[in-house]
Amino acid sequence: MSSTNGTRVLAIGIDAAEPSFVRLLIAQDKMPALKSLLDQGRWLRVESPAHIGSGSVWPTFITGDEPTRHGVYGEWGWQPEMMGLKRYSGQHLKPFWKPLAERGVRIGILDVPFAPFIGLNNGFELCEWGPHDLLEGRRKCAPAKIADLVTKEFESHPLSLDRLDTAGPQDDHGLKALTGGCHRGVKLRGAVGKRLINETEAQLSIVVFTEIHHSAHYLWHTVAGQHALYQNEEFRNLPVCQPTLTDIYVEVDRQIGELIAAVGDTATVMVFSLHGMRPTHGVPTFLQPLLCELGYARFANWNKRSWTERAIALFAATKRHTPGQLKRLYYKTLPPTTTLRIARPTMMATYDWSHTRAFSLPADQHGWVHINLNGRESRGVVLPDEYARICDELELMLKSLVTHDGGPIVRDVFRTASNASEAINQRLPDIVVHWHDAAFSAPLKIKGSGLELFPAGRKFTGRHARGGFCIFKGNDRLVPGETLRARDMHRVIVESLQC
Repeated sequence: MSSTNGTRVLAIGIDAAEPSFVRLLIAQDKMPALKSLLDQGRWLRVESPAHIGSGSVWPTFITGDEPTRHGVYGEWGWQPEMMGLKRYSGQHLKPFWKPLAERGVRIGILDVPFAPFIGLNNGFELCEWGPHDLLEGRRKCAPAKIADLVTKEFESHPLSLDRLDTAGPQDDHGLKALTGGCHRGVKLRGAVGKRLINETEAQLSIVVFTEIHHSAHYLWHTVAGQHALYQNEEFRNLPVCQPTLTDIYVEVDRQIGELIAAVGDTATVMVFSLHGMRPTHGVPTFLQPLLCELGYARFANWNKRSWTERAIALFAATKRHTPGQLKRLYYKTLPPTTTLRIARPTMMATYDWSHTRAFSLPADQHGWVHINLNGRESRGVVLPDEYARICDELELMLKSLVTHDGGPIVRDVFRTASNASEAINQRLPDIVVHWHDAAFSAPLKIKGSGLELFPAGRKFTGRHARGGFCIFKGNDRLVPGETLRARDMHRVIVESLQC
């Protein structure tokens, strides 16, 4: 039997929505649904583990655990037993809504990022229908009647048909396809969410709009054009891309209004983002060669590599030098599951582990440094009593990095474990590096280094910011302060169903 008191709860995620931009649009009367909700409720600052990685935030929301426990920080995770990377699947996570469903609460789940599919038999569950982050690259839906309804009565989401990638700020055709697809996707998501909520009379519905996350990575320069990173020739005289990123935010607001109307005036409602967005121009990739230059890591000699490792290295080099148009054709032609399987072995260099004490992991935002720790890594060479000293050395080195003209490169350095005993029992990178704007220079010339480096992914103009927000309309005693931690959001949702 259901253990709720009849109250309905609607939680709407706006993935990677920037709090300051949302507040600006509310003040300009461009988001009337959120303005009305704010008039009835409260604005809360959301504190999430985005400082570790954007991949940490949704697993923390889903489980109520911190990253040190769930171990997720990105789409690819380091596996110390195999000395390699593994794609995130989420199968080790237990969503907080699973026990609720087992007690008979009707649950509705629509595209919660990083959430494992559990196969709800009451309510609705729709995963990877219009995703930004791919897990398996295929849609999953339950129960069967809901799958039948979605398939027969609604068109496919644009993000499920096409990754809507672009070549960068000057790719007018690609950007128009992306913004148009995301704008249509928002409308479709609102319609599907409203229909499923009404069809199932879900007591708890969690609906996440992924379209802002996807579009803002490519379009942030259109709403923050005065930032220093956008003052070079590449950003001058760009055509206006329609629909705009603001249009997508505005459409999300309109669909939120429709979803709130579907659950009624007495429902508890929270609209939230777990992290925001800020300017970037690419992704710094210099940690790998820098750690080698400084003697912390060493690549394996060609003659010591296996034939498989040699083939992988050649394939990876070919990919790096393939023209952008051919790369886009490659990703459009092959299904996501195939490209992900092919990508895994090429994402990291082949190291000589016997001479590697610290190495970098592939990242889409922060820098991640991992210690080759004996007792955790199967080929670890750093003894536990050396762990703290090496971390101290690396932190000091990273904080001292400057460009040739003296500009700071590293904004901050975070350690995820205070000692070797903690590190051995967790899966996170040991050191997380946050960048100053100088890190995105092209080329980047580091004082005291012979390296001249270029960021990868120059098509991206938006990167994640740490701050999130929540507009909460419900029982105020459930959130006594002005800050709500991501790990506590499930408690607020569960208690809202019961009080």
